[in-house]
Amino acid sequence: PKGSVHFQCSVSAMAFTAGPRCPTEVTPCSRPRGLPRLVAALLAACAAHHAGLQAAVGFATGWPRSRRPLGQRAEVAGCAATSGAPVKLAERDNAGEYDDERQGAIQPMSWLQKPKPPTLPANLFRPKKSLSQVFLADPNYIFKMVNALDDNSPAGKRVIELGPGTGSVTSRLWQRYPEMVGIELDQRAMRELAQNVPGATVIRSDVLLVNYTKLAEIRGGKLSIVGNTPFHVTSQILFTLADHARSVRTAHVIMQKEVAERVVARPGSKAYGILSVVFQLYSDPKILFHMPPTCFFPRPNVMSSYLKLDFEAAEERLLALNVDPRDLRNLTNTAFKYRRKMMSNSLKKILSCHHTLINELPDEYAKLRPEQIEPWEFVHLTQLIFGKKEFPKHLRLAWRGEFGRTVRED
Repeated sequence: PKGSVHFQCSVSAMAFTAGPRCPTEVTPCSRPRGLPRLVAALLAACAAHHAGLQAAVGFATGWPRSRRPLGQRAEVAGCAATSGAPVKLAERDNAGEYDDERQGAIQPMSWLQKPKPPTLPANLFRPKKSLSQVFLADPNYIFKMVNALDDNSPAGKRVIELGPGTGSVTSRLWQRYPEMVGIELDQRAMRELAQNVPGATVIRSDVLLVNYTKLAEIRGGKLSIVGNTPFHVTSQILFTLADHARSVRTAHVIMQKEVAERVVARPGSKAYGILSVVFQLYSDPKILFHMPPTCFFPRPNVMSSYLKLDFEAAEERLLALNVDPRDLRNLTNTAFKYRRKMMSNSLKKILSCHHTLINELPDEYAKLRPEQIEPWEFVHLTQLIFGKKEFPKHLRLAWRGEFGRTVRED
């Protein structure tokens, strides 16, 4: 047919095919049934001829065409030769010069030479994912963390480290504050910490269950807290410190970068929320520096930040709030639960309760969304709805623990 490919094969070419069904001559008018076998035979003959030529000529002239070892090259070339006899490879006179040139070239690094992330020694335990354990492994950032902490208590007796782990930070802190106390939950880490820092005092407990107000009374003053907090309970740890804000001087905490940005976020941003309102009222928050995943082992998938919460600087502001913290929590939690709604709609159920003082919000707040309201304005709203109350001077668990009055959604 028109446009078809014409083949004209000699009898010698047909010698590479197998089977009696292949014709000795292919013409345009004949359509042999063994045509695919013929093409395959021709390709095999060309490959064998090329392999034999490369083995006999290419290597003798010094052309490096294969990455196989020299013995394997000779074996492959001998098997591919048409005569069936192994082909002896000629030795190159300039082999030494060629090897020297190869040694001087830039070679890719092998997997043994590539830098590896910091790891714990082989005889130590594996970090627990259930505890979100990530251990600091960069001495430069450890040095920056220790320098950022400032405590004036005698021998650092009011320094509390949360989650000391195996002692990467404790070993530096203990040199400055020998009377410090660590709070650790994992017994395996405590055993390793006892060997790394023999003189350190460590209490086995959950940081969420510690009575920091009582601990401050025992240690004789406000606490200076530092620690690498587990990422999955960072918010709960922060709310626990907010409940004990009257007993905490400062808190230097490692947390996920997104959480730290939520703490310091300003109204009008997407990150602005309950954490922003609470800790901008209870403290002066500040991000000191960010930390890449390479600082930790195992490496987390997120950036981290070192956040400072100065509770002592906000003590006068805290006492002047004149609200019950449980009422403030109830209001902010309900408002940010419906953050895209206007305040008149999101607080409708609270305003309909019998224990509130007003039934409608003032006009300046009714049309606003929660993310548009300043922290001190939430305090003003709490005073309008629940009335002015003296801020408690004793411990009152509001943000985590004994929550305030809530409105059930039927």
